[in-house]
Amino acid sequence: MPSCVDIIAKPKSVQQVLQDEKITASNDPLYLVESGYLSIKTKKGDLIKLILNSAQTLFHEKIMELRAKQKPIRIWLLKFRQGGMSTYIEALIYALTSQLPNRNALIMADEKEHSSNLFEMSKLYQEQLEKDEPHLAPELKKSNEKKLEWDKIHSQVIIATAENTEAARSHTYQVVHLSEIAFFRDLKTVMDGLNQSVPDHGDTIIIGETTANGMNLFYYEWVRAIEGKTDWIPIFLPWFLMEEYSKPLENGELYSIYGVNFDSDTTETDFLAEESQIEKEFELTKEQLNWRRWAIVNKCSGSLITFRTEYPITWEEAFAMTGDMYFDRRGLDYQRNRLCRPLKIGEIFEQDMKWEFRTLKEGRIELYEEPSKGEQYIVTADGSEGLGVDEAGIVVLNKRTNKTVAIVAGQYTPEEIAHMSIALGNYFNIALIAPENKGYGYMICQLINKKYGNIYKRLITKTGEDKETEELGFNTNSVTRPQYLAQLNEEIRNNTTELKSKKLINECQTFINKKDKDGRVVKVEAQSGCQDGLVICRAIAGIVRQQHPYVVKTDNKLRKRLYHQKTKQVNAGFGFK
Repeated sequence: MPSCVDIIAKPKSVQQVLQDEKITASNDPLYLVESGYLSIKTKKGDLIKLILNSAQTLFHEKIMELRAKQKPIRIWLLKFRQGGMSTYIEALIYALTSQLPNRNALIMADEKEHSSNLFEMSKLYQEQLEKDEPHLAPELKKSNEKKLEWDKIHSQVIIATAENTEAARSHTYQVVHLSEIAFFRDLKTVMDGLNQSVPDHGDTIIIGETTANGMNLFYYEWVRAIEGKTDWIPIFLPWFLMEEYSKPLENGELYSIYGVNFDSDTTETDFLAEESQIEKEFELTKEQLNWRRWAIVNKCSGSLITFRTEYPITWEEAFAMTGDMYFDRRGLDYQRNRLCRPLKIGEIFEQDMKWEFRTLKEGRIELYEEPSKGEQYIVTADGSEGLGVDEAGIVVLNKRTNKTVAIVAGQYTPEEIAHMSIALGNYFNIALIAPENKGYGYMICQLINKKYGNIYKRLITKTGEDKETEELGFNTNSVTRPQYLAQLNEEIRNNTTELKSKKLINECQTFINKKDKDGRVVKVEAQSGCQDGLVICRAIAGIVRQQHPYVVKTDNKLRKRLYHQKTKQVNAGFGFK
């Protein structure tokens, strides 16, 4: 029978422990990240081991979850500033590339200096690992400004800028970090190259990480991901995820808002109301609210707009506060808070001399309000060829309430747009239909006029009065376009309309002032890659509403009843009928 001494395991030698660690890192490279083997420079300039903060931990857990599914990882990461996400992603790349054989990784940033800063992180990971844990640091073959290459395992990290679009095609990559991707000048070309260079298997990762930069192509891809139209996963990190973004109260009081810059658009009352709203909605602590006040005053020069730009709390706010939007930002905030899902989605059919709406899963019409007796409506349409990427649009507006009641958006032929406009016109109390008459609009106008009577005819001003012409449809030109866009912007700014539709509001957000190199506005239109058909339709509807305002109509019976009531009131003392 063995003695107690015999069954006690012998302690491992140092060499065995090191060998076990090396095997563990080979089997699970992210062990280096999770166990604090990598070193970083802090904001204070100290050299410390990387310990994941709350935002990094959240993102790391998502990465681990996706890796376990063994599917290709494709992530759009929208973030606040100074959250350490680039540090984490470089650690991820270093761990995977340095511990696994035959791996190519790409770090691509918007500009050279930014790329170099990211690359320095990888070099630091290698240098400090060689000093502290040499058994985990593979031997380098090459280290220069363009790559970090390891000997024997044939793996490398390549550095590039977005200016060099060919870098995306130069190798087969397993891991890619695109930093500040919203600022890439030619994102489409970069992505077209990468989508062919990165294999579609479960051991590949592409992370497009960025702060927001207005309603550009990245925004378009982000929205497509949000809507589930691609396999890319959208991840937004709000500022309150950072534990350091918290500040103790002094004497139980929040930081004074004396230093906040208030104006006609941002009053003290608005500020306090918003603060109360986000406290409840996002379950913020008083300490987080205290930091927010302090940061607005001390880090953002008192500007609430600057704070929202640098530290957004929602992805919608992140995009809305950047870029050069044409429509009023605060007005669009108001609209976003009041958008709603369609009441129904479907088609309109004529049945037994009546027009009825039928709910269909693949329907083209989004209905936000049923027609009501006595209400008057306007239908506006903007046509397209029905091919390519340009979308046609239809908007139905309630004349009296100035609310959007139905929309259509998509790649439809002029015949389809004319047919849907007629159906909507009949359904909404024989509404006035005002198609835009240029390009494909001419055909739409002719088709509507042939089968429907109540069509808009162009107005011209003579001797101070508007005169109707025989020209069908609304004419967009250098005079009318600025007018109807300015009219819609005024309605949005003054909160005198309800856009309701998410698609319409999104188009308003991506409708921008395009400027030349000197900062002069040269054109007002949709951001490249975005649509504006619904914007044009809704803007035209606003002008048509002014030209053909809501008129109270009463039938003869109601008119007689009102007359008799008035007569009785006037002659009540005499009993006359």
